[in-house]
Amino acid sequence: MKRLRKILLIVISLCLLNITSVKAADNVEEFVKRLYVNCLNRQPDAKGLSNWVKALKTNEKDAAKVVEGFFFSQEMNNLHLSDSEFVERCYRTLLDRRSDSKGKANWLNKLAKGVSKKEVLKGFIDSQEFTNLCKKYGVRKGTIILSSTSSSKPTTSVSKPASTSSVVIGNDSINDFVERLYNNVLNRKSDSVGLNNWTKILLEKRQTPTQVATDGFFHSKEFKNRAVNNNDFVEILYKTFLNRSSDKVGKENWLKKLNQGSIRDSIIVGFAKSQEFNNIINKSGWKEASDKYISKELTNVNSLIIIANKKHRLSSSYEPKDLREPNVKKRGSVPMRKEAATALEKMFNAAKKDGITLVAGSGYRSYSNQVSTYNYWVSIDGQANADRYSARPGYSEHQTGLAMDISDASGNYYLTEAFGNTREGKWLKNNAHKYGFILRYPKSKESITGYKYEPWHFRYVGLDYASAIYSEGEEMTLEEYFGISGGGY
Repeated sequence: MKRLRKILLIVISLCLLNITSVKAADNVEEFVKRLYVNCLNRQPDAKGLSNWVKALKTNEKDAAKVVEGFFFSQEMNNLHLSDSEFVERCYRTLLDRRSDSKGKANWLNKLAKGVSKKEVLKGFIDSQEFTNLCKKYGVRKGTIILSSTSSSKPTTSVSKPASTSSVVIGNDSINDFVERLYNNVLNRKSDSVGLNNWTKILLEKRQTPTQVATDGFFHSKEFKNRAVNNNDFVEILYKTFLNRSSDKVGKENWLKKLNQGSIRDSIIVGFAKSQEFNNIINKSGWKEASDKYISKELTNVNSLIIIANKKHRLSSSYEPKDLREPNVKKRGSVPMRKEAATALEKMFNAAKKDGITLVAGSGYRSYSNQVSTYNYWVSIDGQANADRYSARPGYSEHQTGLAMDISDASGNYYLTEAFGNTREGKWLKNNAHKYGFILRYPKSKESITGYKYEPWHFRYVGLDYASAIYSEGEEMTLEEYFGISGGGY
């Protein structure tokens, strides 16, 4: 009888063990199903569910790695979640509850200050609440390891566990930004070669985020072929630069600018220079990026924002093809590029209505003409002094056909700092931006522009950029606005 009781106890124990094992297996499956429902808003496909469950059961993956695979999958990335929606899914998926207002505000504040989504996810995974959830479902918890070579690059699918062999160079914040460029601007997932290339360029500070976004993505044929309207364009900028959906007031402001004729590049610059975006990038050190590879528009001789300073030289053979004489009061021949000449006429006529008489003194100068001009001032004042107010051949803005030296009717203050204190000088300083011109060499900016204060020298950059630069302050320079080098030779 004792032998029979012993056999029965063994049988019962084995049955209980089997039931426990089945229950544990069911719990693992339920854990994975929750990820599909909470992260992707759908029921699992059989193959994907099987792969993830197997990865957990065999300890190939821990819970943290599986969660990371879902949260940074291409499928979830295609949902284009706002920061608020992302955080809410972290609560729902990892803590099995809705967010509390104080906690959610804290996470949103971290994201706004540049903390990556991967770091936020790690915060949830490392919490006691997630630890308790893992115990409930009988899965090994684990954690996310953050390093300079880790990546939040989305996987291409959640039908199988994410591969751990695809490591992307860079840091999480830079990877996140580049990934958003692919997803939002090009409307597709990144390719590994492209992602690595752009991440490396930013990591090595060879280009700024603005340059990568503008020249690399928004100017690409792939984006232009999308032919997006202004409304979608602005929404893309919000999601790309600010990593969130637009707010009503802000979006209406940007659309108003576009509908009034602002070019899209100026809107891109506006987002890139926003405090919100700068809070995001400060952590990554992108502000230290050099301008070795500056925007193509700044080096394109046909552009209105072509840069000519002591660090950026024009070809000796360059001469604008659309020069014409502006119909204004002038001292001899003062040709300018066509658009600049038209704008100059409008500005002079507006000044006249205000009782101000302006006189054009010097416009386009050829390379050879600048040779003579520069050598003259060197012979009079010595090279060191001449370099403070006269450009060496090839470095003069006058060669672009977009600059004009302006004086009052008497000519008594022509090419003197005192011109800035005259009625004419003050009018120009306060109104030139309305016609597409900026004061090119402001006071106290010689270390940046390379030239001392010249209240007579105005440069045409187009209405959009002139207005944007002026709105940054009266003393804003092209070098500062575009983040490019200036100063001495």
